[in-house]
Amino acid sequence: MKRASFLLLIFAAALFSCHSRNGNGNTGPGDTTNVIVPLASTPLFYTQLKGKLGDKEITMQLLKTAPHLFRGYYCDDSTGRPVGLWGTLDSGLVNLYEETNNSTEDRLFSGYLSDEGNFKGVWHGNGTSYHFNFHTDLKKAVPLQVYYQIDSASLIPSFPKSPIGTVSSSIIWPDSLVDSTTANFIIQQVTGSTALRNPQQYIRRGIDSFIMSYRVSAKDADSSEFNDASAALSWNWTTDNDMKVVYNTWPLLVIEKYAYDFTGGAHGNWGAIYKTLDLSKKKVLTPDDIFKPGYKETLSTLLDKAFKDRFHMSEDEALDQNLLVKSIPPNNNFIVTNKGVAFSYVPYEIGPYALGQVTLFIPFTAMKNILR
Repeated sequence: MKRASFLLLIFAAALFSCHSRNGNGNTGPGDTTNVIVPLASTPLFYTQLKGKLGDKEITMQLLKTAPHLFRGYYCDDSTGRPVGLWGTLDSGLVNLYEETNNSTEDRLFSGYLSDEGNFKGVWHGNGTSYHFNFHTDLKKAVPLQVYYQIDSASLIPSFPKSPIGTVSSSIIWPDSLVDSTTANFIIQQVTGSTALRNPQQYIRRGIDSFIMSYRVSAKDADSSEFNDASAALSWNWTTDNDMKVVYNTWPLLVIEKYAYDFTGGAHGNWGAIYKTLDLSKKKVLTPDDIFKPGYKETLSTLLDKAFKDRFHMSEDEALDQNLLVKSIPPNNNFIVTNKGVAFSYVPYEIGPYALGQVTLFIPFTAMKNILR
């Protein structure tokens, strides 16, 4: 049985100007001061950029996770609140759109990448614009690589009008500059295993699992329904997985694992899971590491306020008019930066599917009485 498939495997290794290696995983990320990632010519990459946007100091986590596809986060250094980014490449121009709940106006970075490690252009938003010129700065960051694969398969290869299942995956991986102890810890958090050391094989394993499940489902398919275009669409299954960096300043590395699955029905299911890694202690942080016992009630009040502020609700409005809960509980899907903590809720966790994933940031200054 011949499989109709297309496989694209790209491995992007940053070309570094220094190759010294730090053998002690508890003292820092190693000598990354002069690391430059050639952003224009590297097929896939991760980098950290810094620079000014107007009068604000900005740090950006930028990844090219697939051909012509960019993902990442940025924050105003004074607040530390991460803002998601997604973007595309068109004739050398990179447009990075901010993920916001404002559908009336795009906020975006539009510019060009260089092999000197710079991202230069114009930011548009709030009815105004600013020029920016961000530069690579990995001095206190862990250098990472990006791997990507995509594949597809016919549900019933012998049937000319067979639906197609498509699966893609991108992951981050520690660069060779990272000491072995820290690298092994990061790999374990990426793969969930201490045994997996080959990124291509790890991605391929997930892709093969999808294709096998898709083919097995063919026994439940009635090929006669494939003549109906709308019915056939429900068998065009899709799975997309990718990883992003949210924050990367030693000793903290925050990664996002995003997954989207469509296996028929009205819509696909999706969500992002976050891990905050303390690389000096080789530990995945939980709220209990950050807050004093009994913190949940106070945090819940702060999360309620953060939601109302973000979605322009008055203090008197009840949350369950818009949500599935009367009050928002803290969970373990959280992000820690040097300025605060964000808790994130996947669709249906606290609200309807149409609301999407909700991420609420609370500055440390608002939580002084419950911090350890």
